[in-house]
Amino acid sequence: MRVKLLLTVVGLAALSALLYHYAQPVAANGALAVEEARTRILSLRGEWVKVSRGNFEIAIQEDGELRPVQVTSLTFLIPGKIDLLVPEGKVVKKGDAVIALETKDLRETIQHINEDLNSAETILEQAIQTRDLEAKRLALEFHTELEKAQYTVLKNTELEAHPNSVEKEQAKNLLDGAEARAKSAQGDLDLCKPLYDKGFYSKQDYETKVIALEKARIEQIRAEMQARILLDGALPYDRDQAKCDLEFARLDWKYKLIDNGDSIKALNAKIKTAERAVTLQQRLLAKRSVELERSVLRAPHDGIVVYRTMGYRNNKKPEVGERVSPWIAPIDLPNYEKMKVRTQVPESLIRKTIARTPADDGGPPHPGSAARVEINMLPGVIYPAHVTWIDGWARDRNSKLSDADIKALGLSGVKVFDVEVELDVSDPKHLREGFRARVDFPEETLADVIVIPEQAVSTIDGTSSVMVMQSSTPTVRKIELGRSSIGKVVVTSGLNPGEQIYVPIVVQQQVREIAATPQKGPTKSGKSGKPSEKKPSEKNAPASNSPSTPSAKIDRSRP
Repeated sequence: MRVKLLLTVVGLAALSALLYHYAQPVAANGALAVEEARTRILSLRGEWVKVSRGNFEIAIQEDGELRPVQVTSLTFLIPGKIDLLVPEGKVVKKGDAVIALETKDLRETIQHINEDLNSAETILEQAIQTRDLEAKRLALEFHTELEKAQYTVLKNTELEAHPNSVEKEQAKNLLDGAEARAKSAQGDLDLCKPLYDKGFYSKQDYETKVIALEKARIEQIRAEMQARILLDGALPYDRDQAKCDLEFARLDWKYKLIDNGDSIKALNAKIKTAERAVTLQQRLLAKRSVELERSVLRAPHDGIVVYRTMGYRNNKKPEVGERVSPWIAPIDLPNYEKMKVRTQVPESLIRKTIARTPADDGGPPHPGSAARVEINMLPGVIYPAHVTWIDGWARDRNSKLSDADIKALGLSGVKVFDVEVELDVSDPKHLREGFRARVDFPEETLADVIVIPEQAVSTIDGTSSVMVMQSSTPTVRKIELGRSSIGKVVVTSGLNPGEQIYVPIVVQQQVREIAATPQKGPTKSGKSGKPSEKKPSEKNAPASNSPSTPSAKIDRSRP
């Protein structure tokens, strides 16, 4: 682009020099010099164009590079050797295999992991069965201890309940019975004694009655002792023994409860360990399965296979048998259905440029500023487009140029913003990534003006002129210029509709020939040599305010 711009500037300067030197003899030599100048100007290849009025669009033209909107880089998760590779440039559909790795070692690893997983699952099942059986045994032992504790509680309750009403009634009956028997024996003895004293009762029978009375008294004492035992309840020793038995039963129950809990926890810990081992093997299997699945990279969308360079120091591209790493993407898959152009706009236009924004209600997005795209490889084909992205930071246009280029092109520092425009139409058969393109950003339209190509204008010392056909004779005429845009300029005075002007067609070969031809004649200082070259005035400069944009198209004109 810089070479083309340089050739264009040199060509226009050479053309202006020719017109200047061809017009110089007019004042000195009169009609003969004018005729010679006309003849030399008309010797340049060109055509006569009729001037007319019409609408003229002011637009800013910028150069850019064509890129796909959607580009996917295919990357492997693990290193390996390439086993399958689709040829570069082949069109693939969504889901097609693009590149694959050798999977022999990975499949063996997955087999080993499956074996380890089966062993871990077996260990886990055994741990669960052991836990369940041990839990049942511990539950039975705990139930036995609980029943023993309950029996001890019942015994203690029963011991504390003495004497009860039955025992009290029994003690009363014992006392009453013993007392009644003692009274009966005393009564019998009292009745027998007078008879025994008078000799009517035998001694043996009397002594029997005496013995019966003594026996009844002894039985009464025994009954009193038994009644006292019944009424006093359990002995202190028995009560203390019962309390000790109750405390031992409670401690045994608690100990059994704690022991069962510890045993269950230990068994559960073994199960957790076995579960972790199973989970670890499952994760390894899932990871290796994903790696096996990702060992074949499939197209996530339609696109064209593009190989990427795999080395930092060389341009080597992927091949079958080549090793690839996870941090290097060997394949790019651009989709040429939708294309965009990365370009730039000057700060003077950025306030009038808007990017596409999504709709708040979820509907279609709001379109950005309109633009037109022309591909250098497809001259004459215009693609409508809209702005989709605007960089938030400005940069100097010359930041990417060398000092030599800046000096050679005579560019001054201009702030620009990077933008992207997306083509509204799809043309995957003709458009490819990297094509150079020109983007036109319409600014405004001037109504009912005279517009001529810039290559028809010669500007010398601030004075612009064109070659006009007047009375069948080519004549140099001064004109006043207005705004310009994309190789055309508005004529404010000096031309009328219907007149014909001569428009030279300056191609690059002519520019090189003119630039290489030494020009002789008086210079502005009166010495012989090359004419002084003058830069186009600001009035004749492109409206794009873009130093990198040529002031005129030298290969063709755009209507």
